[in-house]
Amino acid sequence: MFKHVVSALVLIISLQGCGGGGGSSSTPVGPPADTTPPVITISGDANVNHEQGTTYSDAGATATDNVDGDVSVEASGSVDGAVAGTYTITYSASDQAGNSSSATRTVQVQDTIPPVITLNGEASITIEQGTVYSDLGATATDSVDGAVDVSVSGTVETEVGEYTLTYTATDAGGNSASVDRIVTVIEADTGGEPDSLDVMILDGGLVDDIWGGSSLLSFFDEKNGYGDCTDEAAGTETCASVDWEVVGDETHGDVLQVTYLPDAGHAGLVVGPTAAVDLSDYAEGSLSFDIKIIDDGAANLSGGFLVKVESGSANSGELPIPGINATGEWESVNFTVSSLTASGALNLSGITAPMVFFPAFQTGAGLVYQINNVRFTGISDGATPPTDPSGGGPNGPVDYTLLEYGAGNVSNVINPASYRCAVDYGNWIYNAGLVEPAIAACNASTRIPTGTPTPLHPQLTDEALTRPVPTHKWWGSIPFLGEMTIGDANDPAYLTPDPIRVRVSNKGARVMGIPGGYKVIGNFPRYDGPVPFDEVFDGIAIANSAHSNLNAYLKDHSDGSVTVRWKSGDTAVMDATFVHGSPYAYFKVYEGDALLRTKASDSGEKGTFYQTGDHLGVWTDVSGVRNSFLVTGEGNTTFSNISSNEITISNAANEFTLSYLPVLSGEPSNAMSSFFAANARNVVASVDIDYAVDRSTNMVTVSHSYFDEQGASIETIAGLHPLHWKHSSQLTSDYKIRSARGIIKFAELNEFSYEIPYVGVLPTMPSIANTYDQGVLEGLVTDFIDQGEDSWINSTDTYWSGKAYGKAAELAAIADSIGMQSEATQVIDWLKAQLSDWFTAETDGELDVFRYFVYDEEWDTLLGLEEAYGSHQRLADHHFHYGYFVRAAAEVCRVDASWCGDDQFGPMIELLIRDYAGSKDDDMFPYLRNFDPANGFSWADGKADALQGNNNESTSEAANAYGAIVLYGLITGNDALIEKGMYLHASTAAAYWQYWNNIDGYKNRGGDHDNFPSGYNKITTSIIWASGADFATWFSGAYAHILGIQGLPSSPLIFHVSQYSDYMADYVALGLTESSNGKPSGLIDDQWRDLWWNLWAMTDADAAIADYNTVGSSYGAEAGESKAHTYHWIHTYSALGHLKTGTGELTSNNPAALAFDKNGTRTYVMYNFTNQPQTIVYSDGKSFTAVPNAFTTASSAD
Repeated sequence: MFKHVVSALVLIISLQGCGGGGGSSSTPVGPPADTTPPVITISGDANVNHEQGTTYSDAGATATDNVDGDVSVEASGSVDGAVAGTYTITYSASDQAGNSSSATRTVQVQDTIPPVITLNGEASITIEQGTVYSDLGATATDSVDGAVDVSVSGTVETEVGEYTLTYTATDAGGNSASVDRIVTVIEADTGGEPDSLDVMILDGGLVDDIWGGSSLLSFFDEKNGYGDCTDEAAGTETCASVDWEVVGDETHGDVLQVTYLPDAGHAGLVVGPTAAVDLSDYAEGSLSFDIKIIDDGAANLSGGFLVKVESGSANSGELPIPGINATGEWESVNFTVSSLTASGALNLSGITAPMVFFPAFQTGAGLVYQINNVRFTGISDGATPPTDPSGGGPNGPVDYTLLEYGAGNVSNVINPASYRCAVDYGNWIYNAGLVEPAIAACNASTRIPTGTPTPLHPQLTDEALTRPVPTHKWWGSIPFLGEMTIGDANDPAYLTPDPIRVRVSNKGARVMGIPGGYKVIGNFPRYDGPVPFDEVFDGIAIANSAHSNLNAYLKDHSDGSVTVRWKSGDTAVMDATFVHGSPYAYFKVYEGDALLRTKASDSGEKGTFYQTGDHLGVWTDVSGVRNSFLVTGEGNTTFSNISSNEITISNAANEFTLSYLPVLSGEPSNAMSSFFAANARNVVASVDIDYAVDRSTNMVTVSHSYFDEQGASIETIAGLHPLHWKHSSQLTSDYKIRSARGIIKFAELNEFSYEIPYVGVLPTMPSIANTYDQGVLEGLVTDFIDQGEDSWINSTDTYWSGKAYGKAAELAAIADSIGMQSEATQVIDWLKAQLSDWFTAETDGELDVFRYFVYDEEWDTLLGLEEAYGSHQRLADHHFHYGYFVRAAAEVCRVDASWCGDDQFGPMIELLIRDYAGSKDDDMFPYLRNFDPANGFSWADGKADALQGNNNESTSEAANAYGAIVLYGLITGNDALIEKGMYLHASTAAAYWQYWNNIDGYKNRGGDHDNFPSGYNKITTSIIWASGADFATWFSGAYAHILGIQGLPSSPLIFHVSQYSDYMADYVALGLTESSNGKPSGLIDDQWRDLWWNLWAMTDADAAIADYNTVGSSYGAEAGESKAHTYHWIHTYSALGHLKTGTGELTSNNPAALAFDKNGTRTYVMYNFTNQPQTIVYSDGKSFTAVPNAFTTASSAD
């Protein structure tokens, strides 16, 4: 300070000496030399504790100099987050005078997170007194060490009471975790006489008829090589160790008496094996019997008795039976069925040997006992016992009901004979509906599983129970799974209302904004937040003061919102409503107080702002992820302990709104906070998203309307995503932020709308004279036919079967268009036979095993047999699979409309459409299962349980599904289906160009219009995640697959991929990057040469044909493509040129009227599905009359 004062005085004196017109002899004095180094300020704490096993992201430092101002800082040193230890980061800064300074940050990397213990089996178990408790144990995983050992303490005694077993795991860092299991021993059911609901095994000395009668009573004997020593047919036995007979007893009447000879080896009684009997309704019951020990033998029955029950090749294991005291009197024994199934191997739905009963090894000599009333008892309430020897199971008759739809039908249950399995680091079942994937055992050669599938149940409550189960949305994990468990990496799901991101857990909700953690990592731009399974780290968490272990359920939902309810048992604890695009999340608490938790108390990682009235702002800055939230209470609200990492929110209504504020550095301004606070307590309860189609232009208008709990329109702040604001005249505020889909712009409104163009579809490409060699094309059709019908399909699952039918439909249309009527009819007849097989669920009075559909009433869905790619267990890809069926059926109906009649298979085709694209008033299926109206595109996964949320890969297969609806609607005259299909198809196309291809970024519009984040260097992506995107496929890293997946299937239902010719040329070049010659001919086998010729033809058909001609038909076709179709496609595009309709610049008045440009000539193509001429009008002034049931083409040159 003194130095600066002196300098100032010298300057003043010097200036005074320079005044006036005379000279001065004073020598000017310059400023003193700069000797002060820059001052370095470390961002965040100088001493940081970092969790081992997570990526360390340094917050950096800044430096200012008294002369130079801000100067750059260089950092040296590194931190290995995977290795515990102390690390030093040194920051250095120098000014222009050469003065330098340094500062250091010390980072202590250590493992502070204990292992996560997972109990095998339930946390609370009840057994009857006398039952031997066999503990299933537990496993533990640690974020650093992986699997760690688990020790167990405590015992389960034989006396009635409650016992605690404690499982403890400790990692290498010394962090310990413990979990308890409570085992309750209750008084045993003393049994008694059997009742009519019991399944008898042995009574009066005879085997019950359900098990095949007394001919199925036998013994195994060690002295007979452990074989069956009885000859049931002859009524003789040769057992060397044991004899048996039916004798009379004073109290029990006839009973079976078994006598072991003095030199007996190991031997035992066997009932069965017989046809499978379904005992799944006795899962909570007992295997009960009465026994009297007449002589406990030479070993005094020292090892007791053991029992085993079999289901085919699987069994319960040999289990000791407690409580047989050998008093010489009759004793009643109840052995719990849960003990029989504890290993997971036994399949109760297919019991083949209900009882194998024997004394412990080498303890039977001299033993004599009587046994009676052997039975399974304790049936589930309302259940009916099996009544015949084939009472169920995978090998027995199936009790099913057919639901009739025209000439078709579906079953209400899956045939257990359909079950199949795979062995791949475990045993996995499929074709069994919505079940857990693991199964007890699997025969790898037959693919037949053993064990009872474990069903999944929807996690619904309150209003959601009254509506069809919704799946696939940005919140799809809630109805499937409910809550995620804190600390469990197997529970990774996040909801993505975007810009907000939420993990619904057993403690509440972890909330953060996607923008703060959105990063480009290689080819995978995504949210990259650390420690994703903790209760809180980045962002904040909302918890409850009275409950720390809750269950979460879907309470309610709308087109653009979801309401989650947390419950403790049957008691409602808390609700939260999340709205897509909204900055708001609305919370209501029924028990306890709401707690807002952060990783840290007030520090460099957390602070508060805007503490005004009923508002409190909280910002967090953890590992480089910045979030700012505003809490707004309902009425007079108290915030307690605001400087801590747990703030209590209290008001009389127990309601508040959490607002995400769109800022990534510094505190939000008061103006921003006030803007979002103003509408925070206008609680949005639902969002209605509707569409309208202008049939004169084929333009589609989509509207979003916001409503309160009473159904009244409500003002709110909505976040418009790029698909919305780029196609809308809606005014937006100055507040915006970049998130997963691009820039979100915020607007104050109660509704908004946007308009998108519809691209158009055709049933096939027209066959234009003089554009192809008729002989070559006929030869390719003939080659297909001559391969034989067995070669046309090689699968019984819904996906690959659907692709085969789509391929056949395309070929039949081509054959029909070039005059090969016999061949076209043969393929159409084959399609009719194949589809009608799928569309009927039984053959000769028995439920089919494959190629049929099942309606699952609990999940409100249609399941096809066989399953493919999780189409049962995850309800994945129904629009992909069933879309192929509808597309094939539409071609059948185009040439034979009666086949789609109400008395034929029209109702079945519409049933498939209803499954993947149902209407709002459908009581069997949810509204638009796969399509998400809020995002404007489809999701593939029903379960949506990934860390990055839901995902979707192939827009072209989605367009195929929605275009098929348009085709079917045009053929049947169903305007509702036509317009629904047009909306879904148009939105799929528009979203493709915005989110997959970033067309505005490609056109260098820059700024807000560029949807891809800085640092992502591809012109496209292949998989859209709710919190990001990925340049990849699920099955291959080849560029030909990553980009080719968007051109599959090649059909006139996916014209949208070619809307921008210049982009398409670069897209093709990128897709062929790994080709040996940069062309499809240079691709290796199975990299879809034919699909790439087809894609190339959409932008440069002549080049595609030239490359095709170097190969001809000597290539392997993609599974959904025929060689005839490829040849026809590329030559037709050569004649037509590039698609002109679909961007909105040129429109028509018919869904099947399109236009193409080539060399200045425009060709108009229309297919008229009706029996009457139609007048077709284009926005460029062209009009013509389209002939019925045929193509009409016209030219601008006409």
